[in-house]
Amino acid sequence: MSETLKEKALKEGVPIIKDEGLAFLLNIIREHDCIEILELGTAVGYSAIQMASLDRRIHVDTLEKNEELYQEAVENIAQNGLSAQITPYHTAIEEFKTDKRYDLIFVDAAKAQYGKYLEMFLDNLKSDGVMVFDNTVFHGLIYDPESITSRNLRNLVKKIIKFREKVHNDERFDIMMFDNIGDGILVLTRRKK
Repeated sequence: MSETLKEKALKEGVPIIKDEGLAFLLNIIREHDCIEILELGTAVGYSAIQMASLDRRIHVDTLEKNEELYQEAVENIAQNGLSAQITPYHTAIEEFKTDKRYDLIFVDAAKAQYGKYLEMFLDNLKSDGVMVFDNTVFHGLIYDPESITSRNLRNLVKKIIKFREKVHNDERFDIMMFDNIGDGILVLTRRKK
């Protein structure tokens, strides 16, 4: 089922995590024994389904503001028999509030807002929790932002670069950057106080 879902998403131009990025993410979930997961950016539910399918104990809260994608995700989750493990929320990320604490927060939403999302959800990350950010190389554009002709795109890429530089010096986390996996994956592991 998930292969069909992946093919359909790619055909319709819905952005989903690349295969190697997904394999890497699932490996992090296994390594850190992540049970409670928050996903920022559901799209059609592809990555939430993959994460929940790893282990029956896993529960994923996932946020999507686009009504059409949200409805499609709800259907896909139900068709995969994972409605008890995945709770989709139809909401803008900025409007979501919870006291829940997560083992893993997976961020695959508005790239320009990565820094904001980090601070917004930091209190929801367990003391040894992990935050994973996808698309931190942004199709290789971070390596030469000045060659980008579109001003909006250049500004977006500069925000991604700024975010990468900021977290690189953030003493609250152990940082690992994997520019060669998928479209670039950044992993922040919260340091125990």
